[in-house]
Amino acid sequence: MLIMEAIYSAISSIRTNAVRSFLTSLAIIIGTAAVIAVIGLGSSANKALEEDIDDLGGRTLSVQPSQRRSGAVTMGINPLVIKDAEALTRNTEHDWKISPTMSGYRQVKFGNSNMRARVGGYLPIHFEVRGYDLEHGRLFNEDDNLGRRKVIVIGSKVPKELKTSVKNILNKNVTLGGVTYEVVGILEEEGSTGWQNPDEEFYIPILTAAQRVFGTERLDGINVGISNESNVDYVMMTIEQILRQKHNIGPGKDNDFRINDYSQFSELRNQATGIFTALIAGIAGISLVVGGIGVMNIMLVSVTERTREIGLRKALGATQKAIMLQFIVEAMLLCLIGGLVGIFIGTSFLFLLATLFDWPFAMPFSAIIGSITFSLLVGLFFGIWPAKRAARLDPATSLRHE
Repeated sequence: MLIMEAIYSAISSIRTNAVRSFLTSLAIIIGTAAVIAVIGLGSSANKALEEDIDDLGGRTLSVQPSQRRSGAVTMGINPLVIKDAEALTRNTEHDWKISPTMSGYRQVKFGNSNMRARVGGYLPIHFEVRGYDLEHGRLFNEDDNLGRRKVIVIGSKVPKELKTSVKNILNKNVTLGGVTYEVVGILEEEGSTGWQNPDEEFYIPILTAAQRVFGTERLDGINVGISNESNVDYVMMTIEQILRQKHNIGPGKDNDFRINDYSQFSELRNQATGIFTALIAGIAGISLVVGGIGVMNIMLVSVTERTREIGLRKALGATQKAIMLQFIVEAMLLCLIGGLVGIFIGTSFLFLLATLFDWPFAMPFSAIIGSITFSLLVGLFFGIWPAKRAARLDPATSLRHE
């Protein structure tokens, strides 16, 4: 019953001084909104990254050529070739997808427009391994590859770069290195990966690339697509064994290739995002403490203003406990209201940013509960001193206060 009276009294006091109560809660509102927005952005970014990784259909390892060494002497680069990829493909122990790649820059012409673009030779499975989706036309197939056919699939931005439209370029011929190729398909937009932009690339069958464009079987690398359930260390060991045997590398000699697990970079990015989110949320949390100090100062002012009221309540039999409870509840209620308003503002801001960046909206429920709890604790901690000061006022002195 005493608590309910304290709540009613706190609500009445807040309503009576609405503007001052709002200004008192402003730092709590800003702090809570910042904490909610930052934690939500971190969660949304991580979820978007996880979805991108899932779109790849599993984990992707990359095999790259490396330097040959004999002791401390470098013997040059021993390239990966198409036969290395074929040796990996013949292995039936693992359910993996082998996608060798070779690429180079060539001048491409269509009508009166031309561009210097990255041309890549791939197997048809490359699109599945990389998670690329078709938007128009078709992808080249194994018959196109074995037949060394002059067919080409282009990235989504290529028509714009060649100053034409999808309709005008699809199933038409472009000139690549003085030879015409038919554009059979156009990919969906994928976005830049940092070191290259798949939306501006030209994709041709790898045997066509080897014999008609680059005149070599040397590969840039071999992508190996595996499921998320696969034992990555065991898969990497198998790749190493097959390629060492293929390259005639004896015991005790260094590999002339390297195997990279690029999914590890995604894990590191998740960790970095988590640390950054915690850091920014901690900084934002400081504003909640600053807001608590503001609440304490205003509550001290309130005690001074309500000295006669406190004296009258004590004269009518109110205990120190009742007076303390009244002011503590009022401080906590101010912080709770600020916290709830801050949660609403922070969530709304997060929704707008998630929509803008096309990220999934992800707000951890624990962040909301944590913000409310922290706001109440701030109100409790910074409300104790004003409440004690009010409770210790002498009734006789308080009644004479002007």
